[in-house]
Amino acid sequence: MIKQVSLAENNVSYKAKSEQKETQLESRILPNTIGTRINQKFQKTTNAFLLYPKKGLRGDVNSDFYEFITMGIVPYLMGSGMFIAMFNLLRNLNPKSQVLAGINGKKFALGVVLYGLFKSLSGDLVTRPVYWGTGVDLELPIEHVSYPLPKEPGANADIMPEIQQRKVYDSREFFRKDLIQKDIGKEYYDNVAEKLGLGTDLNDSVTETTPIIQSIVSTTKTAKTLTTYAWAATGVGLAMQDSWKDFFASISNRRRYHKAAGDNFGTKISQKLKNFGLNTIDISKSFGRSFCKGFKTLWSGENGAKGFMKHAGKAWLLLTGAVTVGSTANVIMRARTNAKLANENIMDKSKESTVI
Repeated sequence: MIKQVSLAENNVSYKAKSEQKETQLESRILPNTIGTRINQKFQKTTNAFLLYPKKGLRGDVNSDFYEFITMGIVPYLMGSGMFIAMFNLLRNLNPKSQVLAGINGKKFALGVVLYGLFKSLSGDLVTRPVYWGTGVDLELPIEHVSYPLPKEPGANADIMPEIQQRKVYDSREFFRKDLIQKDIGKEYYDNVAEKLGLGTDLNDSVTETTPIIQSIVSTTKTAKTLTTYAWAATGVGLAMQDSWKDFFASISNRRRYHKAAGDNFGTKISQKLKNFGLNTIDISKSFGRSFCKGFKTLWSGENGAKGFMKHAGKAWLLLTGAVTVGSTANVIMRARTNAKLANENIMDKSKESTVI
């Protein structure tokens, strides 16, 4: 005998707030511009410090692996700050070595800045040529929108969306084909197929390019990692050069406002703005000169240097250039080779075929 089972007592319902709007935000591809990148980095950094740790510590049901990975920004920035502070505090330990410790502390601080700057900017040395050669834009940004789950049964659903700053190719296996087709269209895949040599007017360019795109994602990410860390190390080496003494001096000797008799509020503001403009110009010029001299010294070696120390910088720069060019060329060549092999296995679609 089969009895009727009632699940009324165990029924779990989720209620939405009455003010929920009919129109909802949707995930979308963003324009790949400098402004978009800066905005994404700012939002990710802000959330990594203020939002994601709080959600994680509370055991929020809506916390995910993306948030955990993004929080890696926190120890990186805090560790860099502590590293800078430790070396700059050394000048207070021994009055006799204050000048030398001060200069070295500033160099280490600059090294941290150039490390991050070179690492961030050098990625384009790989991804841009790969995009030009294959049509696959590894840096294509997206705004990922999700609506949080209720934190407990019977609770009102939160209609305020959570937005994460991601990229189309964050995942090799499950990259966002849906957003590409929705926001760009099938012509994206047609362009990839044409650049790879698969031809034009394919019956299904999405299916035929997907395995090759996945291979491009893997090889490009490896090439980008090798290249960015090589350039980041170059930034540290550049910061250690003595040419930066002039730049540090220009900061220390910048123009300052000194109140004179009869100066009113307007005069004070005007003079400060004038000094700010002149200091900005002078410090920028000094930075440019020190930067160029530092690269020259890194290439040719310090005066009086011999043997390994004379040629270490040059060897590293050549190695960095070789890694950048070689790994990027490998991505493009491998992609076209895979396309050629795939092309050999594709039937001539201009002819009719009979399936038995």
